[in-house]
Amino acid sequence: MKKNKKTLKEKIIPPLAYYLLKATNSSYRLEVEGWQRIEKKIMQQESLLFSIWHGTLWVPAYFLRGLGIYALASLSRDGSYIAKVLENLGWELIRGSSSRGGSRSLLQLYRKLKHGFSAAITPDGPTGPRHEVKPGIIFLQKKADSFLVPVGVDARWKKKFGSWDQFLLPYPFSKTAIVFGKPFKFEAELSRESKQEILAEKMKKVNLRAAELVKK
Repeated sequence: MKKNKKTLKEKIIPPLAYYLLKATNSSYRLEVEGWQRIEKKIMQQESLLFSIWHGTLWVPAYFLRGLGIYALASLSRDGSYIAKVLENLGWELIRGSSSRGGSRSLLQLYRKLKHGFSAAITPDGPTGPRHEVKPGIIFLQKKADSFLVPVGVDARWKKKFGSWDQFLLPYPFSKTAIVFGKPFKFEAELSRESKQEILAEKMKKVNLRAAELVKK
């Protein structure tokens, strides 16, 4: 019986999440900042590495749909649900974790980036701590020499859940903002710790900017 219940959840949850994500995002009064320069780089097939806090994925997952961008999805049951939703949105998936710089999943992602594809990483995922940049994204950017793109998100009317990432779900029809920071690369001589601090600061700025936009 337990096995049947699990199978039922696997059949119901991904399509339900997909239609909920699609319906809510279609209703938002969305303000976008910085996308034009990002779109230009995508058209030129320059490798981009989008940095998105784990708790703000709802809007970028939909906005970046259909572009063939690669994402990591954990091997957990929740990761399987997320993978199916993203695949329906036109994302490319690699299953695994970003928590260790030498992991197989990061190496697979590195190969894609080196061939001119783009990817998105949650630098504080998959388990936190919240808004703490882990080494995985730093390792990946260095190896692939991709441009990093900090992404900020906020909404005027929203629900923040009590999960470790304080997941942000904008209510339907809310004024919502997504901000793309200027693509950048680290100076080669910087230490890993310095790079983590720089990215954390840039993430803070784009999210503060998104918060400003939804108040206007």
